[in-house]
Amino acid sequence: MRRQLQRIYWMAIGITVIMALTAVGLLVYVRVQDTRESMRSILYTASAWTEESTEDLHSLAGRIASAAPPLRVTFILEQGLVLADSQADLSQMENHMNRPEIVEARSGGIGEDMRRSETEGILTLYAAVRISPRLFLRLSYPLEEIMSLVKVCALGVGVLFLGLYGIQRGMLARFARRMVGQMEAVGRLLDGENARLEEEGFEEFRPAMRAIEYRVRRLNEDVRQIQKTQSLRESFVTNASHELKSPLTSIRGFAELLSEGMDDSPEERAMYLECILNECDRMRDVIEDILMLGRAGAPVQQTVQPVEVRRTAQEVACALGVRARQRSIRLEIQGELRVEAVEKDIWEILYNLADNAIRYGREGGWVHIRLEPGLIAVEDNGAGLAPEHIPLLFEPFFRVEGAGGRGGGTGLGLPIVKKLAEKYRAQVKVESRLGEGSRFEIRFVREM
Repeated sequence: MRRQLQRIYWMAIGITVIMALTAVGLLVYVRVQDTRESMRSILYTASAWTEESTEDLHSLAGRIASAAPPLRVTFILEQGLVLADSQADLSQMENHMNRPEIVEARSGGIGEDMRRSETEGILTLYAAVRISPRLFLRLSYPLEEIMSLVKVCALGVGVLFLGLYGIQRGMLARFARRMVGQMEAVGRLLDGENARLEEEGFEEFRPAMRAIEYRVRRLNEDVRQIQKTQSLRESFVTNASHELKSPLTSIRGFAELLSEGMDDSPEERAMYLECILNECDRMRDVIEDILMLGRAGAPVQQTVQPVEVRRTAQEVACALGVRARQRSIRLEIQGELRVEAVEKDIWEILYNLADNAIRYGREGGWVHIRLEPGLIAVEDNGAGLAPEHIPLLFEPFFRVEGAGGRGGGTGLGLPIVKKLAEKYRAQVKVESRLGEGSRFEIRFVREM
């Protein structure tokens, strides 16, 4: 790009210099033409003087020359001999018979020529005319003034060229610095650095640069999200493997004891079998929650229909009633709510929130499911949560150990709740105080 700009600028400089030289040439041409016309006028006038004058030719040459200094006047015979000259010594002058202006004037009319004078070494304009059968009048006008003008103009063109060249170097260098600065800022953005594009950049490029900045930042954000997702996936696989490996290890251990006859009594054998069944149930719960978590993140494919949330909450309360009674926890439902959703998804949200509240609830305490327009809230007066645990609640397999209650679970209930809420563009909010209880809210954007 810089090379193209240089080429364009050099073309502009070349055109400018050519135009300047053309202007100088036209000026010189006009001045020469003016001088030639003046000399012709003087020739016609001087011819008339010569024909009527009786004075000697030396005096007449001086009078004619004084009319237009630095004009030089010369009288020349047919044979080329100089009879009179307003400036030079006749004894030192050569024969002029073969001078171009004399040769041309000999054939009739006015003869003209422009050449460097052999005596003075100055570019001179010559004009001659026959004034009698044996005599020629020649005028010579040194173009010293015009040559000085040409030199001044040439010097001006040279200064103009150098000035334009200096401007080109300075402007192009500044342009290059600004452009390179903008490109380097884009490069830093592409490298993931927190760079800002220079505000003093070119106004024409600024919209494109801002678009690049926006897209690069979006790209970097997407990359960070991908990396975060990859990290969560790896963590999920690790935790899932651990959750499945632990019951498998227990099942294998008890099975080996039974196969080797290590049970000393029917009671011990029954205990081993019960442990195997419990671990199988634990594995089944983990697998079902993993599958549910995967389905929860998928777009809604089933038919969405109006759901009476209170009725669904009553079904959840019935399903969890035995567990609540075992811990003497009072489970209550308050309010009404109707939303557009898949009923099974609402059931999963309520079940996981209520199950969590009972699991970590206080013995003899309470769990309330509150329904309001656009809102599902499940609250309890149980163990509560420390502030540092709240941001981690919706991470897969995260469990708060030693928080009171019976603990346990797969650590997938709350992630399932969040995924299902996001499916319906609902917002999840958690409020909790350690030792005082917790409140989980699901606020829907749409309701009936």
